[in-house]
Amino acid sequence: MKKLLKWLILLPLLKKLANGFLWIFRSPFFSPIKRLWQRLSPFYKNVVFGVLITLLLIGLRHGQWVAEIEDLSVDWMMTLYRGDLVKENTPPFVILDIDEDTYQAWGYPFFTPRDKLLKLLKFAVKGQPKLIIVDIAIDKQAHQKEGLHSDDLALQHYLAQYEKTHCNQSDCPAILLARTFRLPKGMRAFDPKTPPYYLAQRPTFLDQIVMRSPNIYWATTQYEREHDRLLRRWDLWTTTCTQNVPDIIPSMPLLTAALLVEEEADTLPSACRLRHHLSYFLPNCQQSPKEWTSEALQHKPTEFQLSKDLVFDLHPTRLSRRILYTIPWYLSRGETLPSVSGGRDLLTIMSANKILKKEASDEPLRNSITIIGGSYVEGRDWHATPLGWMPGMLVLVNSIQSLLQYGLLHPPSNLWILLFAMLLIVITSFLLIKCGNLWGTFYSVILIIALIPLSFVLFKYGIWLSFAIPWLAVQVRQVIDF
Repeated sequence: MKKLLKWLILLPLLKKLANGFLWIFRSPFFSPIKRLWQRLSPFYKNVVFGVLITLLLIGLRHGQWVAEIEDLSVDWMMTLYRGDLVKENTPPFVILDIDEDTYQAWGYPFFTPRDKLLKLLKFAVKGQPKLIIVDIAIDKQAHQKEGLHSDDLALQHYLAQYEKTHCNQSDCPAILLARTFRLPKGMRAFDPKTPPYYLAQRPTFLDQIVMRSPNIYWATTQYEREHDRLLRRWDLWTTTCTQNVPDIIPSMPLLTAALLVEEEADTLPSACRLRHHLSYFLPNCQQSPKEWTSEALQHKPTEFQLSKDLVFDLHPTRLSRRILYTIPWYLSRGETLPSVSGGRDLLTIMSANKILKKEASDEPLRNSITIIGGSYVEGRDWHATPLGWMPGMLVLVNSIQSLLQYGLLHPPSNLWILLFAMLLIVITSFLLIKCGNLWGTFYSVILIIALIPLSFVLFKYGIWLSFAIPWLAVQVRQVIDF
């Protein structure tokens, strides 16, 4: 309803804008322009007015109001294209889900039991996926007086011997662990008097093991929540200062994409190249965070190229961090997700409880991206998205799939936007003059709807707004006939 109301306010706003133009043209200063305007035919008036509105939108495109409307248009586009065919060689996703039944069977634990997590991890490794993501916080520890709990020690020992004992050294699936953060000492959250600060990394009993392992990594699952509380954007990395030691933790999607890229024999692994590029952005822990300026960034790299098709902008924009959701948590009746090459399902969800009872095969995990996470409500890892509510692990799946399927979003140049909008304006103006307001509007609506699937390349950037508003502006100008 909120989205509908926001779109409904466009018409009165455009009418006010048209009246504003009319008031300007009535002033003595614009009398020559007024005479020229009066000489124009209704067709040319429509074209000129539509182009002026398009130019205004292009100029205000980075403003908050226009950006919010563009977000809504992208949200709407995702509801149409969430069943889009996936790219060739796209790996399937498998979720080992700690669901409500599993959570109840485990006795409602406060945090994920380490022995259960270890069994799920062993099951995942045995299935030979491309990589494994553990979307579970492991910083909380069940301490005993003499040290770590035995379950913690077992998990620690397994990961310490991972490459040597538990997998084929030439083909070990990478394991990505979720790094969590905390406020630095002396800082107060949401206090306007508190100066900007860097987050600190929570210590874990796996820090030394991850530091030594070539196949185990820390990554972050930080996302940006919008004004309407929806998750639409992901962060490339999180900058931290822990005990005055600077560090940068890459995001799960960024690190996943780096690890999935096939490397040539004479180049450094992508994860190493990624680490090298991010090192340019290490913070100065003695200074508070501040916005990067063009002067501060002039000697720093602006791009990180994973492959010829995937280039990361290291100074990301709102659009380049956008997640194009394609996989909802709840499917409508009769709705199915697209398949990947080989006929396998794009997403397979396996209950952790059935896995631990040995009621599930590890065959679906082969060559997949496997995520261990939870969907039980008490885990409080549920988030509102443009495709409805979904657990955090599915937000992660969507962000990775968005990156692999569409790459980073870079809008076409303003010139192409203007040319395409002008084409629609000219056609709409012709229909209004030729067929009258009623039938001209009807045919124009049919035209806009027909162009949506043909213009997916543009519509996925939210540029639908740049066509819809000038189109509405032409309709309003035709009605009030100024």
